[in-house]
Parts: sequence; structure tokens; C-alpha cells
Amino acid sequence: MPVFALLSSLRTLSRRLQTPLPALCLILVANLPGLQQVVANAPLRADTDTAAMLNAMRDTEGIAGWWKWFTGDWFLHNGFYRPTTCLSLLIDYTLYGETGWGYRLTNWLLAVLTAVGVYALLRWFARQWLSNLLTEEWQAGVVALAGAVAFSLQQTDALHTLRSVSGWWLIALWMLIAGSFSHVWQGDTWKPFLREHGWRLWLAAGAFFWGWDRLVHGDFERLIVWVPARTALLSTCLSVWGVWSLLRWGDTGRGRFLLAACLLYAGSLGAYEQPVTVVAPAAALAVTMRGSWKWRSWTAFAAVAAIAAGYLALRFVLLPASLSGYQQQQLRSAPALGILHWLQMLLPVLGHLRYWATVGPDPYLFFFRNAWDTLIADLAFFGVVAAFWNSRGWFGWWLLWQGMTYLPMSLLHPFEHYYYLPQVGQNAIDLVLVIWGCAYALAVLSTRRTQKNPPCV
Repeated sequence: MPVFALLSSLRTLSRRLQTPLPALCLILVANLPGLQQVVANAPLRADTDTAAMLNAMRDTEGIAGWWKWFTGDWFLHNGFYRPTTCLSLLIDYTLYGETGWGYRLTNWLLAVLTAVGVYALLRWFARQWLSNLLTEEWQAGVVALAGAVAFSLQQTDALHTLRSVSGWWLIALWMLIAGSFSHVWQGDTWKPFLREHGWRLWLAAGAFFWGWDRLVHGDFERLIVWVPARTALLSTCLSVWGVWSLLRWGDTGRGRFLLAACLLYAGSLGAYEQPVTVVAPAAALAVTMRGSWKWRSWTAFAAVAAIAAGYLALRFVLLPASLSGYQQQQLRSAPALGILHWLQMLLPVLGHLRYWATVGPDPYLFFFRNAWDTLIADLAFFGVVAAFWNSRGWFGWWLLWQGMTYLPMSLLHPFEHYYYLPQVGQNAIDLVLVIWGCAYALAVLSTRRTQKNPPCV
């Protein structure tokens, strides 16, 4: 029966999103590795934070004391206002008591819903900002599906097996196969072809390399199994669907989508503080879409900004403005290091600059592989710059999402779940780097076929 109920829910969601049911099923399948964390042997009280949360729910009689958490500090009493997270955990406590798999199952279901929301967002943005890469309507759905599947594999820690697959081997294989079909490597003309177009192939290879390398290294080992990660899972899920509802409001002007966006965004702020930074991407979206959305763009931004301001006001009314001991403990002792880490996350090549500054101009370095790997990756970054310029609408907005959602967390000692909301943006960036690299290389190789077989007049 649960299987039939799940399929019925997927069918309903498919109709509402105007999405093929097989796409939703594929996203669900991509999240199945996360069930290993659901059934893991991880007693709830083995984790001190989880044990404290269970004690707080028990002492306030479970769901019967739900209002207490809407008027003050949350379960851990460390200076945070998180009523939405408290309510979700109270429901789990009512259903499962202290049975760990129930809490982890809810975490997994939230991860699945987030992946579906990522699919919906990527499809909208692909239609809007990837027209230079996508020539057919169905291609936007394929890009969105690839992004949702990649995000699913990341959040379930299923991509670590691909880390041993070098991006350069994949590039060489792609060039060999595509070049063979394009007759690039036949005869003696491949040398002048490389002299003329080799730099363009290098740009394509560089974009693919950086996208692939970051894509397979973006994973979360404890996102589902660790119950307190509910804060990040719930807030990210509600934020993603809130932004999607905002997009639907802008496109259709139907009030129910604006209402849904407001409720979802308010819920995400009640789950975790991190989504308050979504105001910045919402502002950029309002500016970008003001031509087609007209007054609706500013209404959308005003709604998001008002909810964020209301949340901050409520938090400072209900809780002390001074930092708690836990919050002071979590702050980095050197904020500059946090900002440097933030910059390196946005522009990973900056980490390589630190490497060169540390080792200095020593020619003996090039007897070691690490120096060559770093140098080649630095040169390959020109492909990232080319891809960014070619699709700057896409990359600019998602880079803003990634940067703003991680900026406040960079000032804290890192935890895995801090990266979950920013990962939505990084996944979109890395995915299109891979796609742009393949598409650009294919376009370059196709010029060879055209030159070899000119059209008849």
C-alpha cells in the first residue's frame, strides 16, 4: 500500500508540475542510496544534541507543548528561533517516539522533495537563461533532470565512487569519439585544425574539468543520518519550493502562488536562519525579470524582503539580542579566514594562488605531479571564464545564490549541513560547466565536418 500511495503522490505532483512521471521516478531512484542512512545503526541518544532535543520534547509533553517553541528559544536553548523545525520534530516524536529510523526517514523524504524542487527550478532557469545552449524545449527538461539526479546523488553520498574517474580521461574519450565522427583525426588535416581551433577545444575541456571535479566532490555523508540536520533539510526544501512558487507568481500572476511563496519562505526562516540571505537572489531576479513580470517583480521582492524583516524583528523580540555562549563558541576566531574560505568556494582557483604563493618560484617543484596538476587546472580555468561569459545570466544568478547563502556561515566553524542550501547553486553551476564544455567542443568539432564536406551549390 505505501508503494501505491507513493506512486499516486508522484503522479499528482507530475500533473501539477507538468513533468513526465518517469523523470520524477528517476529522481526518486537516484535518492534510494540515502535509505542506507535511514536504516543505519545509529541510536538517537548516542548524539548529545539529539539526546538534548529528545529530552526537551519529553519534558514539554511532546506535541501538546508545541506553542512553547513558537514563543521562545528552540530545543537546544542556544539562542535560535526555529519553530518550524521544532514542530516537524514534535510530529516525528509523536509518531515514532525515540525510534531513530522514523526521524531519518523524514530527513530522507525532505531530501527527495528538495531534489524535485531543484528539478523544477533548473527547468525554469534553463528555459530562461540557457537559450544559447538549448535549441529545443525538451532539452531544458533534460538539463533539469540531470541536475536533480546529480543533486540527489550528492545529498545521499553516492558520488564518492566517481572521484577516482579523472575528468581528463573523460575529456580525452569525448574528444576521441566526437572527433572520429567528425573526421577530425583522419588524414593530415588534424594538425592545422588544432592550430586553428585547439585553444577553443582547451576552453571546452577546462570548463568540463572544473565542472566535473566539483560535481563529484560535492557530497554529504551525515545529512540524513544526523537528526539535527533537519534544520538545513527543512529550510532548504521550503526555500527551493518558495522560490519556485515565486517564479510561478511572476509568470502567471495568480495570487495563490504568491501566498504559497510567502508561507513557504516564512516556514524556511522558522526552520533555520540561513535562508534570510535569499533576499539578495530575489532582488536580482526582480531586476532581471522586470520587463516581463512588470509590477509583479517588485511585488515578489517586497514580499520576500518583508517576510525576512518580520522574521528578524520577531527573533529579536522573543530572544535576547546578545550572542549566547554557544553562538560565541561557533564564531571563527579570525573572521578573515572565513571570508577567504568563502572566496575560495566561489572561485576555487584562488586556493591554487595560495599554493603558488606558499611554495614560491621553485623550478624543482615540477619534478612532482602536484605542481603540474595545479598548473594545468589553473590554465583550464580559462574555460570556466569563457563559459561564464557565454551564459552570464545563469552563472551570475546561481553564483549569487551560492555566495549569499554561504556568506554568514563562513564566519562560523564549518559543519556539513551549512553547505546544503549553497549546494543548490553550486550544483547548477557545475552542471552547466559540464554541459557547456561538451556543447562547445561539439560545435568546434562540427566546424571540421563542415569544412571537409562543404555544402553543394
